Amino acid sequence: MERGIILRYGMLYGPETWYASDGSVAEQVRNGQLPADEGITSFLHIDDAARAALLALDWPGGIVNIVDDEPAPATVWLPVYAAALGAPAPSVKREQPRGARGAVNTKARHLLHWQPLYPNWREGFEELARTEKRRG
Repeated sequence: MERGIILRYGMLYGPETWYASDGSVAEQVRNGQLPADEGITSFLHIDDAARAALLALDWPGGIVNIVDDEPAPATVWLPVYAAALGAPAPSVKREQPRGARGAVNTKARHLLHWQPLYPNWREGFEELARTEKRRG
């Protein structure tokens, strides 16, 4: 009997993504074109995405959220990301966004024993800041 598994990834970041220091989101942040709002984002480092895909070959069928442990509004994560890039702090947009509600990884962590290498976007953005300093 065939089984299917669907991995629902968070917003991917890391090397060669939109959020990489040379990616399109980073460019928007540097140019002050991405305001922070209250929309919740769940992130996932690409190394964690790849690892989950490999592990999922042995998981039972179903739908699994593969995200880090800290969903956060852009008013929280975007200033940290901008600082990691050496960019100015973003402006804040007060209107409530539609559909940005984040996700949790309870099933992946507790039932399937998946552990992200980057448990939160803060650690991943710290690595980005270190990369920026080396490039500097």
